[in-house]
Amino acid sequence: MTIAAGIIAAGEGSRLAGSHPNTIKPLIPVAGKPLIHWVVGALRSSGCREVAVLANSRGDAVGPYLSSNFPDVPFLFLSADTASSFESFRLVSLRLADGNEDFLISTVDALMRPADIARFAGECRASGADAGLALTRHVDDEKPLWADVDGAGRVTAVGPDAKTRRAVTSGLYYMTRAAARALPGAAAHGRLRDFWTSLVASGARVSGVILSTTLDVDRPEDVLAAESFLVMGEK
Repeated sequence: MTIAAGIIAAGEGSRLAGSHPNTIKPLIPVAGKPLIHWVVGALRSSGCREVAVLANSRGDAVGPYLSSNFPDVPFLFLSADTASSFESFRLVSLRLADGNEDFLISTVDALMRPADIARFAGECRASGADAGLALTRHVDDEKPLWADVDGAGRVTAVGPDAKTRRAVTSGLYYMTRAAARALPGAAAHGRLRDFWTSLVASGARVSGVILSTTLDVDRPEDVLAAESFLVMGEK
């Protein structure tokens, strides 16, 4: 299947600043290549036909790098110093909704298998959901965002509302055009996780798909784990 995708790469990556001074998060080296290289590569291999990338005002080098290393990928480069992760998500969602009925959005620190990405997109489309959360049972985060899923694959609670707490979000999201155009204003939520908690609580149809092991690269120690993850994926 083919689908459009976006990458949120506008954060400061403050927890990695000590180990990688003067390097913005998308360009932090992991196994010899910038972090964003692996995210784009996985999206492309999963069937994404175009990729929108949001970087902040320090991210001038991101576009030229990606265009040079992925000449077959049609990119849409956006630049903004957003006030929150939700504002970044909203900006990318609205741009992608202009030309697509549905799409994926990934954070720049989310590493996962292309087969998992493709399965996530396919299951979300088939479910007829308004939106979707990629989930994993591999919990290795200081502040995991828990999500409860019922037997039909629908997310029933997120964050503080979650009760069973058997899976966490993994930084990959599915959105339909209708859901994107119904997003509240940028100031409505201070964090992206607050939006998802609110969306599920509102009764929206949100699909939850359990993936295999996924990794978030947030801390210096995550870089080594990511390199091992990527090496195993190439075997």
